[in-house]
Amino acid sequence: MRLKPGYVRWFAITVVITTNLSVFLDLPLLRPVSGFIFLAILPGLLILRIFKLNRIGIAEKAALMAGLSIAFLMFSGLLLNNLLLAMGFETPLSTVSLLISFDIAFIILLIAGCAVDDDSLFPIPNLDLSSSEKAFLIAPVFFPALSILGSHIMDATGNNTVLIAVLLLIPAYVASVCIYNRKFPERLYPVVLYLISISLLLIYSLRFPHIWGRDVHAEYYLFQTTLDNLHWGIAEHALLDACLSISLLPAIFQSIMGADAQEYLFKWVYVAICSFAPLAIYVISRRYVGDLHAFLASFFFISQSTFLSVAGSARTNVAIFFAALAVMAIFNNKIDPAKQRIMFLVFLLAMVVSHYSTTYIFFFILLFSWVAAEMASRRFTFGRMIGLRAVLFFFVVIFIWYAQLTDSAFSAGVTFIRDTLANLNNFFIEESRTDMFQLLFGQGLAYSVLSKVNLLVTWCTFLFIGIGVLTMVRKFQGMVDAQDTHDTRDIQDIRLKKPDFLKTRFEMEYLTMALACSGLLLAIVLLPYLSVGYDICRLYSLVVVVLSVCFVIGGIVLSERFGLKLNSCRIILVILLSYSMFVTGVTYQIFGAPVSVILNSEGEAYACEYIHDSESSAAKWLALTVKENSHASVSVTDIFGSHRLLSQGIIPPGRIDDYSFSGHGRRREYIYLYYTNAVMDKLVVNGTMCNMSEYRGAFIGYGRVYDSGSSEIYKK
Repeated sequence: MRLKPGYVRWFAITVVITTNLSVFLDLPLLRPVSGFIFLAILPGLLILRIFKLNRIGIAEKAALMAGLSIAFLMFSGLLLNNLLLAMGFETPLSTVSLLISFDIAFIILLIAGCAVDDDSLFPIPNLDLSSSEKAFLIAPVFFPALSILGSHIMDATGNNTVLIAVLLLIPAYVASVCIYNRKFPERLYPVVLYLISISLLLIYSLRFPHIWGRDVHAEYYLFQTTLDNLHWGIAEHALLDACLSISLLPAIFQSIMGADAQEYLFKWVYVAICSFAPLAIYVISRRYVGDLHAFLASFFFISQSTFLSVAGSARTNVAIFFAALAVMAIFNNKIDPAKQRIMFLVFLLAMVVSHYSTTYIFFFILLFSWVAAEMASRRFTFGRMIGLRAVLFFFVVIFIWYAQLTDSAFSAGVTFIRDTLANLNNFFIEESRTDMFQLLFGQGLAYSVLSKVNLLVTWCTFLFIGIGVLTMVRKFQGMVDAQDTHDTRDIQDIRLKKPDFLKTRFEMEYLTMALACSGLLLAIVLLPYLSVGYDICRLYSLVVVVLSVCFVIGGIVLSERFGLKLNSCRIILVILLSYSMFVTGVTYQIFGAPVSVILNSEGEAYACEYIHDSESSAAKWLALTVKENSHASVSVTDIFGSHRLLSQGIIPPGRIDDYSFSGHGRRREYIYLYYTNAVMDKLVVNGTMCNMSEYRGAFIGYGRVYDSGSSEIYKK
């Protein structure tokens, strides 16, 4: 089915008018829905129309539309914020100013689109489904609804049956797609991947009624601060000031959508954005290994713990999404080279303002890739995708944004590199590495049998990736699109036949990026401070953007090695589905090991991370009390208490002390106890759960002024 651009034009006009009416009339249901389409879909759709990317498929369009929309919101929002502030207008992020500004911007984009694309056709997918397509869609269409239902039942009653069913049905469905792949329609792969990713992300988002995670509490505090001020600025002179993805971006969504439950809006914004990331992985992989294996590569990306916890690590996942889009754009032969470079640079810019450490790592990947390609160009002839100017542009933007405008992030990066080099003398000291590193080598496993099987499966994924990368190097002339200029034989004799599983050869720079990503994984294992200073799970989720296809290639090569050429998916499925089920915790749950906080309402992780309504109410009461006294500050028992005060009370971090209680610092005016302290009589000291009775001396001179039964507040 192909629609003329006039339909796109009328769709855009309808969305703009509907959103304006629903905002000014404050219509309860229509405003959030039309506001979301207005912000998350319309900008990208109009920009794609200007670019005239009619050759790309629906998966590319969906991913690019989401990515371009979010990039547009951050850049235009930042420009509007600074322009209006410079003109003396103190609330540039107010609903009226944002709505009027976006209306004008969208009209300009609409006119530009009509000027460049008025006579061409704008294709949309054919929605007429065959009987087999309907049959294959029956199960995944219900996955999101089951995720929502299961999360609600789990939170209300503690019954995890529906959630376990969903977490088992999804791997079973993936297996059925592979088994019946000859009957599975190719155009359904992106649809199924999106339904699977959104279903899993909804489970992790809706399982908790409040904000959950570690860094996300500070992120939510920054969002609330930006929303209260109705302008973006340097709030805390800290690292998070550099991340527009968690301050400016959600504030724009809230101003337009007017959601009552702002914690849910904060979580759902990132679920909606990052659910498109697997489509980018699918597009990247499909070009080289075909649809089925690209489907498996994308599911491998979905199975990463960092991706699944989008609601708890917002800025990291937004930056990884832009990294995936940058890779997808630069290695897409269906996009004109000039447009490739423009989108590549746009996504690099969006990554810079999303998350600092992800940006630093991706910069080093690009730098290594360019250097390695430059060295290879002395012997081989190949097309260049990433030039020196792009790398220098990336560095200049990083320096300006992190060193000149927001300051803290650049200093932190320099300090991190310095400390990494300074700690090289601790190379052979095991204690200098994180607990995650020790777990990877089988130390401190909680459940001996299950944990060892999990460890074996995890190392198998590493093995698959390693074999995939080594295969690209070993079969270089058959797998990489490069010609040896030093060989005098006829070019037809030089070029080896590409392997049967390979759809098209890799670009040289894809190989160099894969080598860079593999080197980073090796470095974080070998260099002590790297594993301490940066979470290995975050790094893995980033490099998997490039290495997912290598994981699949490694599985194919192993299958051929063991004579399973016709069933190459089988060995990949065994490892992939086992890995996914261990990551979600459903395997542990089946065998009676309650390790997953998603599937259990008990355990240390649940006690620390789950926020009860009574804890939230206590934090808000304390916030009002502290606000009346500008000099008052609060002591908490541990970092998890400060999380509650940040996200629930929106108390500035400078007025929260999470070290004085168990240490020797000065006691603050107030002491805040959350559920684990007040009901379980426990607190966390240096990562270990301890008894509160050991620290009762800290309450001498304090009187209890608030008691909700599960949360208490003491005053000096």
